[in-house]
Amino acid sequence: MKTNSTFVHTVLFAVITLSLNFNVAKAQSSCTAPAMTWNNPVLISGTALQVNAVYKFPNVTPGVYALITVTAKVNGASITNIDDNVNNGYAAAWQPVIQTPSAQVASDSYVSFSIAFKNTADNSSHQYNCFQLSFIDVDGDDDHIREFVATKNFDSYTVANNTQLTLTTISGGITQATGPLETYNDIDTSAYRTNINFRFTNKAVINEVRLGNRVDAVHDIDGRLSCGYFAPVTMPLLLPVSYLSFDAVVNGESVLVKWATGYELNNSHFEVERSFDMSNYSTAGIVLDGFVVNGTGKSYQFKDNSAQLKGRSMVYYRLKQVDIDGKVTYSKVIAVRLQAKSEVKMQVSPNPFVEHVTVGFTSTENGNAQIRIANMAGQTMLSKQSTISKGYNNIQVDGLTGLATGVYVAQLILNGTVIDNQKLIKN
Repeated sequence: MKTNSTFVHTVLFAVITLSLNFNVAKAQSSCTAPAMTWNNPVLISGTALQVNAVYKFPNVTPGVYALITVTAKVNGASITNIDDNVNNGYAAAWQPVIQTPSAQVASDSYVSFSIAFKNTADNSSHQYNCFQLSFIDVDGDDDHIREFVATKNFDSYTVANNTQLTLTTISGGITQATGPLETYNDIDTSAYRTNINFRFTNKAVINEVRLGNRVDAVHDIDGRLSCGYFAPVTMPLLLPVSYLSFDAVVNGESVLVKWATGYELNNSHFEVERSFDMSNYSTAGIVLDGFVVNGTGKSYQFKDNSAQLKGRSMVYYRLKQVDIDGKVTYSKVIAVRLQAKSEVKMQVSPNPFVEHVTVGFTSTENGNAQIRIANMAGQTMLSKQSTISKGYNNIQVDGLTGLATGVYVAQLILNGTVIDNQKLIKN
C-alpha cells in the first residue's frame, strides 16, 4: 500500500465471526464486537518509531484505551508513521506505515507489535467479551512487493471464497496471510478478495501482530500503509460452491450431464443424482473434484448410460455437492425429456447447414424456448433463447459460420424441459 499513490492499498478489517478458512467451522457468536476508534496516539515511553516504543490510543471505546508496543523490527523493516489516518483509509482505524528495507535482496521483513486494552479509571486490564481485527486489501505493488499480515491466539478467521491471499501457519502458532503481487485499488471493507478477518473472544491482549512485506531481489524502497480496523463489519456467508451452469444433453440412449462452477471452497466431490418422479433420487455416478484450488472454478461432466433410461419419457437430475468435512448442499433440479412430446413437432432446416438453421415447432403453451447447438461431445457451441406463443413458432439461429464441419445436435428446450433433439450436419 503506497502512501504516495492515488489509490491506497490497505491491510486490516473487522467482521462477524465466520469460520476457519471460510468453512463455518465455528458457529457465529451472539457477542457483538465493539466499534473501536483509534485516533490521537501519544508516545508514552521509548523512542518514537523504534523497538520498545509504547503508544497510547485514548478512548478506543468508552472508558477504555489501547497501548501499542513496537516489539521487533525484522530484516530491515522500519516504521515511518505509527498512525497515518489523515488522508487515507478509515479515520477510526489504526494505520501504521511499514517501509521495506534498502538491501536489494529477496526477503520477508516486518515490524511486530503487541496490543493491550486498559480501563481508563484505574489502568487495569480490560477484557472484551469479543472484538474483531481484520487486515484489508493485503496486496502488492504490481512490481516486486507483496504485503503480508500475521497474528495468533485468535478464535477464528475468515477469508473470502475467491481470496487472493496465501495462508500459512508458521512457528509459534502464527497464521500469516500473504497478498498477491497485483495492486487492488482503494481501501474498502467490501473488497473481500484481499481481506482476512480475525475474531478474538475474552481477550485483553493481542500478543503479536506482524505487518510486513515480501520482496524479490530487485525492489524500490516503499512505505506500505496498513489499515487496522476494529469494528463489527459483516462479510456475507456464501455457499461452498457457486454454479455458473448446470444442464444436460440427450445423446442417443444416454444423457450427458454438465456443470461449471464459478468458485469452490473445500469441495470433496459431486454425486449426480437421478430421479424419474422428482421425489425419489438415487446416485447415478460420483465425480471427484480433482485438484481445484479454493476460490477458483472448474467444468465437469458425467455421461449417464444407465439401462434404466430406456423406455422413459422424462428424467430429472440434481447435484449433491459434498464438502471435505462431509457437509452437503444440493443444486437445482433439471428436467430432461428423453422422448419428444407427440404434440410438439420439431423441424430443423436446412440440414446440412452452413450459416444458420431455422427451428420450427408447435407449442401447446406460451413461455420461453431455448435452441441449443451442441457438438457430439455435448459441448454447447451456440444457444439462443426466445419468447414463444401457443401454436406454431419459428426461430432462426444465426452465427454458425465459424463451426467446424461435422455432426452437431440441435436441442429444443421449452419452459426448462428438453423436448427434442435432432442431428445436424455442418458443411
